[in-house]
Amino acid sequence: MSTDAFFALWERSQALLPWTPALILLPPLLLAGLLVWPRVAAGVGVLAPWAALPALLAGLAAPATELELPGLLLGSSLMLDPIGKSLLVILALLWLAAGWLAGERIRERGRLLLFLLAMTGSLALTVAGDLVVFLLASTVVGYTLYGLTARQHGAPILIGLLVLSDLVLFELLLLLVKEGAGLSLSAELPARAINDSALLLALAVLGFGAKAALPGLHYWLPRLSSSAAEWIGPLLISFVLGAGLLPWLRLLGPDARTGAPLPDIAGWLVLAGIGLTALLGLLQRTRSGCLGYTIAALSGFTLLLLTRSEPTAMTEGAVTGAMTSAALASGQSALALAALSALPRRPFSPKTVFLVALNGLAVLLLAHALLAFGMALELDLEASTALGLSSYALVGLLLGRLLWHPIPADKLCQGWRAVAAPEPEAKPWVMLFLTLGTAVWALMGTVTMSPAVDPMLALTLIAAMAAGLLLTPLLKHAPQLPPGDLALVLGRWPKTLADLIGLRLARLGASWRDSRRSEARRSSPYSAIVSMIPRSETQLRRWSLALILLLSLMLLLGLLGGHEGH
Repeated sequence: MSTDAFFALWERSQALLPWTPALILLPPLLLAGLLVWPRVAAGVGVLAPWAALPALLAGLAAPATELELPGLLLGSSLMLDPIGKSLLVILALLWLAAGWLAGERIRERGRLLLFLLAMTGSLALTVAGDLVVFLLASTVVGYTLYGLTARQHGAPILIGLLVLSDLVLFELLLLLVKEGAGLSLSAELPARAINDSALLLALAVLGFGAKAALPGLHYWLPRLSSSAAEWIGPLLISFVLGAGLLPWLRLLGPDARTGAPLPDIAGWLVLAGIGLTALLGLLQRTRSGCLGYTIAALSGFTLLLLTRSEPTAMTEGAVTGAMTSAALASGQSALALAALSALPRRPFSPKTVFLVALNGLAVLLLAHALLAFGMALELDLEASTALGLSSYALVGLLLGRLLWHPIPADKLCQGWRAVAAPEPEAKPWVMLFLTLGTAVWALMGTVTMSPAVDPMLALTLIAAMAAGLLLTPLLKHAPQLPPGDLALVLGRWPKTLADLIGLRLARLGASWRDSRRSEARRSSPYSAIVSMIPRSETQLRRWSLALILLLSLMLLLGLLGGHEGH
């Protein structure tokens, strides 16, 4: 090849660079389109687990760019910025791991289509340049994820929260447009408008919080993580990271505020939610249930630290680097959680020592990510000592619980109606891949940030992890709560409270509980709620009810618009 031809090819490749965000989405979309021909479905099933590989390469090597699409969705845009690139790498790794764990289970044509569409929506979250594209991508990944988990416990709760979340976010978009703030994620005006308005801030927290499994809106996640197959775990983590935490990093960071952080009352409410999820997580007999509550607690932890970071503590030029470092730490947390979720659920083989060592390394890397997140945001402990240390302590208790030797599937929840996932083929090499990827990512983040670890935060987290590790065997006689079934706990609160106060009562009354369990289960309000959920889901599919809900929503939006106008 001559020099002129080489330079001509180089110039053409440079002209394609602005299209990189769109090209990232092409592989899964093309594979999904090929499913129109049933004869090629088998070949598409082989390639589907690798469809996220171009996105991984783009996140590692592609330069930052922005692509304007004036003819799409009222003038939308796609972009690759430092925050999006770092999380694009993480999401691509999670989808690769999910595809490897799924194996033959995504070869069926309908499930394969849902898998590829969910992958496309998940990757689009990181390259969305405005809130319209982001809402579209989160809707695609949310409803296709529901399609993949529709037969699992917790899926009806997920679909209900998805509908409510999209309505809330749609209202947020309307109010931003009305105030003239725009919808671009690369501009500061929408983020400042959200942080300066209590109504917009509440809509952003609740709308994205439902998808991030924020404490109080987390009931779908522990049930899904406990009942779904092993390969669903990375998909749930990618959904929480991309659809919930990523918009918070873009819109609620310290660069979007001009004054002091949010009032202490908001921080204490979030901390109370973290405490609730920590308590419920410690009382889980299954590892997957505890992991679901840990993800919910980390969502509250992220929101709390974002709202407690002082914008005056950073120079103007360091804010972008701080949020990029926070995104790196969030990605490290997601990879570590995915490694923990990839631990085989069947009783251990002679590989026990190897798997326990990987489990311990993943938990330690997760703890390092929490410290790195606080250091990136320069958490002001002098102004919020109680909130900061308490959040680290509560999350540390759950990390200590995850350090404990996992309980085999044949010892699940004696006395409660446990939901055990089907036994998958053990693939410990996927857990090894995710753990090593987390370690490499942690090294990259350390080289990028190179901050000093706050000794008070580190000691608090280590002490809490040790306490959680010691409490786990002591709590085996405590009443074990089913994942996500808070209604059952409330329906039997007198007995549950007595068991929590006196563990001796729980041991002495074991035979009485066994004889009364079936009767209590029938008389509990939980039974009515469980029987109501499938009927409610069926009713939501009726066009008449959908029309009534749409008219009610239009009326509500009109009333809100009129109130804002006055």
